Amino acid sequence: MKKDHTYVAAVERAIAEKYGKKAVQDFRSQWEEEDEKEYLSQLAERNHRHKNHHHKQKVETENYSISKRPSTKKSLRTCPICKTYSFSYRDDLYMSRFKSCFLCYVDFIEFREEEWENGWRPNLEELSNAMRRRKNNV
Repeated sequence: MKKDHTYVAAVERAIAEKYGKKAVQDFRSQWEEEDEKEYLSQLAERNHRHKNHHHKQKVETENYSISKRPSTKKSLRTCPICKTYSFSYRDDLYMSRFKSCFLCYVDFIEFREEEWENGWRPNLEELSNAMRRRKNNV
């Protein structure tokens, strides 16, 4: 796309008339080395405060005090059973509890939670039947 410099100049002139010359001035024209140093120090201070903010949060009871740290655990998005990728918040619940998506929970875990906790997993035939059934229902 080609710039029409006369149009740009006309728009800048109109903005300057309405809001003042400072509104169309490039901020870098007045930016000095001192301004850069001040900006970088403010940025460093802000980052430092942000990092330490989570470490300063504490959970306190009558008997003890525990520092609360931010969770570094990333949420699982791919079901280890059916290999389906999901953005659903409903799946997050089942991923954290059973390491499966909601549909795998319904197909394989529901009513078998104790067996699941003891290590039972669907075989390839059960998995392929469930995937075929899901595909046909969609």
